[in-house]
Order: sequence, then structure tokens, then C-alpha cells
Amino acid sequence: MSAPDLPVPLSAVALRLTDEVGQAVLDRITAGDLAGAAELDQHVAVVCAELAPGASDEPPAARLVGQRSALAGWPQRPRPHHARRIPPAVSTSAAAPGRASAAVAACPDVPFADNPWQPDARPSVRLLLHYACGFVEAAIRADWWPANPAVGNEIEWQALRLAAVCRLIRRAEATAVLPPDLR
Repeated sequence: MSAPDLPVPLSAVALRLTDEVGQAVLDRITAGDLAGAAELDQHVAVVCAELAPGASDEPPAARLVGQRSALAGWPQRPRPHHARRIPPAVSTSAAAPGRASAAVAACPDVPFADNPWQPDARPSVRLLLHYACGFVEAAIRADWWPANPAVGNEIEWQALRLAAVCRLIRRAEATAVLPPDLR
């Protein structure tokens, strides 16, 4: 039985490089690199925002997002947290009945969350794999090649981005194993 053809083939080399670099960075952070852990969380948030459910759910689009991300560099400008809208289900009582509220969610405790009343949606493994391929291909074309993250004081932002993708893939795989009522 052969596997169905994907609309955009995944690069085995890019995925291998993502795994090797991402795991080395995650190992270093696990060993106690607190600054790296904080920056990793920022990269996780950026990848989630770039692959948000409002964006396209197609692998070619995820690959293009990864390519644009690699070429844009770091740090990227995050969305201002005060401009996120509350969904109609959680609208304020000031809105007219039957109308969606234009209230703005501003939660000082969780300024990076899209909606403080609901968990953020996680990108699918399929989209994350295509994002990683696009990111690695564009970064290498722009003359990046990973340094050894175990050596040196600073971790390259590209390596942190690949670690963020690895972390999100682990979360997506772990969530897929859970029964729907525990997700």
C-alpha cells in the first residue's frame, strides 16, 4: 500500500535538519538556559500566530509562511495585544442584543493570548512540517547554516525557531493521542 501523494512534497533533508537543530536547542534549554527558554516561548507564539486558524489550512500556504518568516528575520513585530477581539459568545452586556460585540480583550496576565477565555488553537502537524520545510529552505538560501547550539553563548534565532516548531509538533502529537474530552 503506497502513501497518498502530498500536494507539496516534504523535504527529508529540511525535516532532518529541523529535528537535529531543534532537538539540540531544546536539550540546551532543558539543561537550564533560562534566556533561551523565554525566547523559545516567543518563537512558539510567533509560529502559532503565523499558522493561526484564520490563515490558510493548506500545506503550500504554510510553506510560504515559513519562507517569509525566514526572510523577515528576528525579532518580528508582534500584534499589539490590545487589538484582539472577543468572540460573540463572550461578548459584553453593553452590546445590543443579537449583535456581535466589538469589545477588545485586554488581559494583563496573558497579554500574548488571542482570547483569554479560550485556549489558542494549535497548528496541525502537517502544517508545521510544511512550515519547517519552507523556513529551512529559505534560511539556507539566505546563507544561514546552523552553528552547534551546544557550543557558544548565544543561540541563533533560526535555531530557536526550529526548536519552536519541534515543540509545537510534540504538543500536537501529544494532543492527538488524548481523548477529545481531555484536550
